[in-house]
Amino acid sequence: MDKISHYCQKCRAANEPGEASCSECGTRLMIVTLPPSMRHEDDVFPTFYEDHLLERVSLLEFRLGQITEQLAMAYEFISKQGDNFEKTQLIISSFMDSLKDVNPEIAIDLADKFLQNYENKKSEAEGENRQQKLLKKIYAGYENSNIELFSHLVEEGIKLLKNNEEKQGFRTLERAALLSPKNIALHLFIAENLFHSDQFDSAKLYLQKVYDLSPQETNALLLLGVIFADEAQAEKSRKFLSVLAGIGETMICANYVWGILAAYEGNWNEALAALKECSEVCKEAEIYYLIGSCYFQIFDYDKSLEFFNKALEIDDKFADAKFMQSVIFSNLNNQTEAFKARDSAFEIREAGASCWKFHKEKDSANIKTALAFQHFIDNDKRVLTNASLRLNKFLRRIVSESIKSQSNIK
Repeated sequence: MDKISHYCQKCRAANEPGEASCSECGTRLMIVTLPPSMRHEDDVFPTFYEDHLLERVSLLEFRLGQITEQLAMAYEFISKQGDNFEKTQLIISSFMDSLKDVNPEIAIDLADKFLQNYENKKSEAEGENRQQKLLKKIYAGYENSNIELFSHLVEEGIKLLKNNEEKQGFRTLERAALLSPKNIALHLFIAENLFHSDQFDSAKLYLQKVYDLSPQETNALLLLGVIFADEAQAEKSRKFLSVLAGIGETMICANYVWGILAAYEGNWNEALAALKECSEVCKEAEIYYLIGSCYFQIFDYDKSLEFFNKALEIDDKFADAKFMQSVIFSNLNNQTEAFKARDSAFEIREAGASCWKFHKEKDSANIKTALAFQHFIDNDKRVLTNASLRLNKFLRRIVSESIKSQSNIK
């Protein structure tokens, strides 16, 4: 079989395959070669082998060579990094195994710190990514001139909020909002931060603007529903929450708030229905605790104990759940278990637990309203945010998670 010659794109001299440069003129050879069927005795080449085409092929070959070299370098770098990572992991693993034998407690503590450090870095990266997405949305909603002033105000306002300079941060963002009165993303961002700062009245003003501009904006509906529920305006709250109760990302929060509202109104069956709907996808101690509290209100002590037990299986440091067990045992005339559960509740020393107000009282059987709903007795208090510290934190967490999930979808 005849070898296919490698023709020079400059002098067109035939070279042996595999040569990098022309043996006649020294020009770097192309990858493209002419098969034997296209050879001519008089060295006349077809018209489509014009010089400018040959130059283009040479340029492509040159770029292909560069890319190949870059890929080789990248592969070498990744391989080295992979080897280094594997070696580092082996060293850490060996160190942790040795440390476990010497001091298991330090090993566990160190492993927790490694995990915490990883989670913190992951959180920071996600936060930066979310901020970039947010800024992109806000700038996309700006329709006027002088984008430089607007972008400066927005970025400065966000920076001030991050530095906990809320008063100045909100003032700066309000100036930006005046420049862009129909900017849904900006108004919603301001409202969310006002909500988390407990400035519900100011948050409502911005949320109402968002609702007027975009009635289907999920995060605005959610926050309006929560704020009106907290103010015991049940009808207004349900108007917004009813849209969200069936949406996966907001279902937990919507049903949670709906359940608390129903409990506030004394509609225990509706409260149980909403909270059980919540528990289908949110198997957390706070939900089971609230379900147990609803059963307590309708004197179904067996069911109530069942759900308080579920809550304590998830978190055995849940002081209020343990205290409610003692109340039920007292009502069932099981004083031994009642005293045991009561003492255990106060031994936990959970900060902000509602049971601490009964610490000095010896008889817990007189409690007719479950701890979760004690704040309903005082009508001046807020329905959602004046519950125990644990329930307040739980509410704010599921609100934040719902808002974040919607932001990621968009």
